[in-house]
Amino acid sequence: MYNLTFISLFFITLISCKEPSKSTKKETNNATQINVRVAKSNDTLKIHNLNSLPFDFEKYTAICLQQSLPECERKYPKINDISLKKVMDILGNRTEDNPTNIFQISNIYKNNIEIYVLDFEGDSTFQEVLTINNNQIISRQSIGHSMPEEKTYKSFVIEKDMIINIYMIDYQNLNKKIAEKYKIDATGKILKSKLN
Repeated sequence: MYNLTFISLFFITLISCKEPSKSTKKETNNATQINVRVAKSNDTLKIHNLNSLPFDFEKYTAICLQQSLPECERKYPKINDISLKKVMDILGNRTEDNPTNIFQISNIYKNNIEIYVLDFEGDSTFQEVLTINNNQIISRQSIGHSMPEEKTYKSFVIEKDMIINIYMIDYQNLNKKIAEKYKIDATGKILKSKLN
């Protein structure tokens, strides 16, 4: 009786260990294809969250903060949750350095450099541009700042040629004067440029 039970268990184990059937392989391949489709759709989602150039922070402020217009999210999309986690991990997740908004900017060089505008809000507001490649910060530059008790504030436009024009703007009459100029080059470095 024990021999019969042992032999039965031996054959059951042997049968279950045989090579998977074609249908099992097909199911595995289908699961792999589904994962690939999901990954591709995440890339597509990332592409749709890019802000086109020129990126004018004053226009963003007018459309999204001052007027709260419905086209705000379409014109100035913020990064998705996957990209947000990645950027926060790269920044180091220090709570005092958490930006209120992060915008990913189109890269005219068509390489792996990722360009982000970080918007920090609090008693004062400030903005930085950040370039990343292979999960490493290449360059980071302050490009905007405002404090309500001052007479002027800094704002910026990232132009189609990756030039960043930084303006001093008068709070009362909104006159603006170019104060600084930077260029994001093809390697992701943010280089100070001469004013014309």
